[in-house]
Amino acid sequence: MQPTGSRTTPRFNAQWGSSDVKPHRHRWRWLRSFVVASAMLLPTTLMAQGPIQPASYGYQPGPVYGGPPAHAYGPGCNTCGPGGLSPNTVYELLPDDRFSHGDELHWAAFSSAFKHAYLRVEYLNWDIEDPGLKNIGAPRADGNTRGVFDAIDPVTQTNVGQAEISTLDHIGLHNNNGIRAVFGLPTRIGLFEAGVSVLEDASAHEVDVPFFDGPNFTNVIPAVTLLENGVPSDTKMILFNQGISTRVQAEFFQTELNYIMHPLTPNQPLTIRPLLGFQYVRLWDFVDTRGSDFDAGDINDPNDDVTLNHRIHSETKNNVFAPQIGFRAEFEHEHFSIGVTPKFMVGFNRHRDEVFSEQFFSATEARMTTQEEASEFAPGLDLAVHGKVHVNEHFSLFVSYQLFYMSNISRATEILVYDSIGTTPNLRLNPTQQTTFVDGLTVGGEIRFH
Repeated sequence: MQPTGSRTTPRFNAQWGSSDVKPHRHRWRWLRSFVVASAMLLPTTLMAQGPIQPASYGYQPGPVYGGPPAHAYGPGCNTCGPGGLSPNTVYELLPDDRFSHGDELHWAAFSSAFKHAYLRVEYLNWDIEDPGLKNIGAPRADGNTRGVFDAIDPVTQTNVGQAEISTLDHIGLHNNNGIRAVFGLPTRIGLFEAGVSVLEDASAHEVDVPFFDGPNFTNVIPAVTLLENGVPSDTKMILFNQGISTRVQAEFFQTELNYIMHPLTPNQPLTIRPLLGFQYVRLWDFVDTRGSDFDAGDINDPNDDVTLNHRIHSETKNNVFAPQIGFRAEFEHEHFSIGVTPKFMVGFNRHRDEVFSEQFFSATEARMTTQEEASEFAPGLDLAVHGKVHVNEHFSLFVSYQLFYMSNISRATEILVYDSIGTTPNLRLNPTQQTTFVDGLTVGGEIRFH
């Protein structure tokens, strides 16, 4: 009770942030009614905005880093929390945020970016370029690359029938299964994307066996023709009267890391984004030719029998290290996306090549090996065309075609020189590089965490 004649001083109510003067009570009542009505209408307004368009590669800005968003303090309260007063505090129990690490600036930035990350897993069905129409052996002096010719025993130099050169015509390195995983992390400065592709070993066999040529009444024996002192010959060869088997095998592995910049055409259905990155490609292959030639010698002397287990082996190990530059052009729709990503590789191929032979002319013949290791400038192209169907805002089905064009690649089928010096084998390495294609289809799914 105030003394008579004293001036009335309004008292401040710490709980409500107002004085207890009666005229102000109507103002706060009206403000509370407005806040409650806004909180009830806000969800309805947001739901009326329509479905959310999936953002496969774009970064959607979140709250300002350094503190929680305003809505964390209660619905409809835009001035709550630090620096603001609330007429009515509402507490809401929320599940733990698995990406939250407190209010530290660096963790908040990482958390917000990771929430927009995506993971794509794909099944690969790719082809590796095969040898094509190619003989196993050296060119002949008569110029005939195919057909039947006289079979000359390499030691006795006698005619033992007819021979036919073995080939790689039916070798195909197609429809190889594989898997690829791609992880994308959108940030405020652009998109970081990393991927790994692995193919199963691609292999194929070619088997030739002797056969009887009825019209000519003679046996036809598989053979590998040889040069003689580096010069084509019609009589220098090794025979396989027990048959010959050639196996070609290749393995492919690829990994890359790219930085994809913000679109040059923002807020448009068609976006074009420059790209910088680095790629490593490993292409290893080998050719292994084996077969036997049995010589009975004197039929009355079993100890005179000789079996030569011929073997010719070549292998290459290509390791391409390639900085790359390109772009990603993509048309984004609410329900689907299509795009193309060409990347130009400024690569260097560090390769190791090796060849060896066994038992060309003698069962006691030691293995003869030649090898080389060198580096080559190996530019190339990595081209991908893709399409996606957005099942919902978190998942899309993915399909693409991808082509690798690589230059200055060593292939095991191209580095052999089939030579001899008298009755001494001279199988040696001929360093040769060529262009190689790896291409095929992929299908898979993409999961977005936002």
